[in-house]
Amino acid sequence: MPTIKPRVQVTLEPEVHEVIERFAALQGRTRGAVIAELLGEIAPALGRTVALLEAAHEAPNQVKTGLRAVAEGLHQELVNASGEANRQFQLLMEKIEAGGDSDDRADPHLVTRGSGTQPPAPSKHPKSSSSRSKSRD
Repeated sequence: MPTIKPRVQVTLEPEVHEVIERFAALQGRTRGAVIAELLGEIAPALGRTVALLEAAHEAPNQVKTGLRAVAEGLHQELVNASGEANRQFQLLMEKIEAGGDSDDRADPHLVTRGSGTQPPAPSKHPKSSSSRSKSRD
């Protein structure tokens, strides 16, 4: 039966052909009908992808300019961050090389949270739930 729809001839890998053939047999349909349905299902997503690629193709200079601006901004951020880190490192090295005063040296004494302290004293006026409920009545 002739059709006005366009025809496409496709060469498939043997594994793909076998899967499509088995699927078509299970559904009682032709391989062409199965392939046409599969392609019809992905056509909307493929159409969006094509539109994006066409837009990118039509405006390569704008895209390149935008990417260049982003890359330059990131580069400047990295330069600023590395410059500050380098300054901090240089200050540390100068202190180490100078030997520093004994006051500048770190205290090696280990301090752990709560060591050497007494537990908090109990409150003079403990709140009780019963006194609150009586005052509300």
